[in-house]
Amino acid sequence: MNLEFIELDLVWPSKLGIFDLKDYILSELKKYGEPLRWAITSVTTHSEKKIQLISLEVVLIINQDKGKGINSELS
Repeated sequence: MNLEFIELDLVWPSKLGIFDLKDYILSELKKYGEPLRWAITSVTTHSEKKIQLISLEVVLIINQDKGKGINSELS
């Protein structure tokens, strides 16, 4: 097992309320590994595209099988 730091941007689905945001973020992070710590560093609104981007900093526990192909400098 390894620890991996990544920066990640997620699109905040417009139908997703603030109270469901934590579950959404955790489900997305589990695609990369087991989240140990994470923080929202910014939320950016792109009005022309009608989307909001959530920027995250994440420390993941990576199994060697799951970690293949992950780029630690995602943004």
